[in-house]
Amino acid sequence: MDEGSFQEAADSMTFLNLYAAQVLKKYSVHSCTDVTGFGLLGHLIEMLAEQWSADLETTSIPLLKGAYQAAEEFLMTAGGQRNRNAFASEIDFKIQDFALEEVLFDPQTSGGLLISVPASEATSLLKDLQEAQVSAGMIGTVTQKAKHKITVY
Repeated sequence: MDEGSFQEAADSMTFLNLYAAQVLKKYSVHSCTDVTGFGLLGHLIEMLAEQWSADLETTSIPLLKGAYQAAEEFLMTAGGQRNRNAFASEIDFKIQDFALEEVLFDPQTSGGLLISVPASEATSLLKDLQEAQVSAGMIGTVTQKAKHKITVY
């Protein structure tokens, strides 16, 4: 990993979720969790009630360049493999990108927050988070229950 990627990862892991939490106070948060040991996909499954599914748009997910590069080089974690084994049957991957799948399953030390708000508030929340210097993206939508809990596009 090059020095820039290392510094990006260190900066991300030491950036407090406090800043996002302060912004969230003025929004109607349906659910929120920190993305840690179960990775993005595992935590999203935990957040979804039985009657809901979710569609994820991978082009909108903020990624650390070094994380994707490491996954491309097959540097994988045992925790990521456990997450894949536990959750893969509930996920329909419409992408053909094994490295990105690995990043989405990978457990994090401090992976930021996964937040669900009403669609009518999402654009405003994203703008406010970005103004607070929080790396953020609208990564998907909650849908009525589908065959799979999560569909990844």
